[in-house]
Parts: sequence; C-alpha cells; structure tokens
Amino acid sequence: MLLDFIIGVLLMNSLPHFVLGITKTRFLGMFGFEPAANIWYAVVQFVLAMILFHINHGIETILKNGIVLGAACTCVLFLIFGKAILKFYRKK
Repeated sequence: MLLDFIIGVLLMNSLPHFVLGITKTRFLGMFGFEPAANIWYAVVQFVLAMILFHINHGIETILKNGIVLGAACTCVLFLIFGKAILKFYRKK
C-alpha cells in the first residue's frame, strides 16, 4: 500500500513540474529552478513511477487499473502535446 501511495505521488507531482517547465516558469524542483530542470524532473518521476508500478503489480495490470492508467495517459499526453498546446494558445 505504501508503494502504491509513492507511485501516485510521483505520477501526480510530475504533471505540475512538466507544465511549469514547458511554460518556462521558474519553479523549484529536485534538479533546480530552471525550466529544463523541471522537465527532466517530471520525466524522471514518471519513469520511476512506472518502474515501481511494474515491480509492485506488473506492467500488464496497468490496463486493469483505471486510476493509474488515467494518470499515466495524462502524463504521456502532456509529454507529447504539451509544447504544441502551449504554442497554440500563446499565438492568440
């Protein structure tokens, strides 16, 4: 149960660090204040959460766990489309 809590914290904490990183907002993360440091911190947290999930449950069970699947998909979508969405909204 404690490992599941840590997985959830890592997944959810990766999102604000990634968003603040791509918006070039200075925010304190484990790797420093710079936007690039926050992006890397978010990626490291996401990868670590997926590794811990695999160790605890097996990666194939992610398809059966809606909460973790939703959080992982949201993180992946931010990683893929975050900069494009930001560029789209900054033009207006």
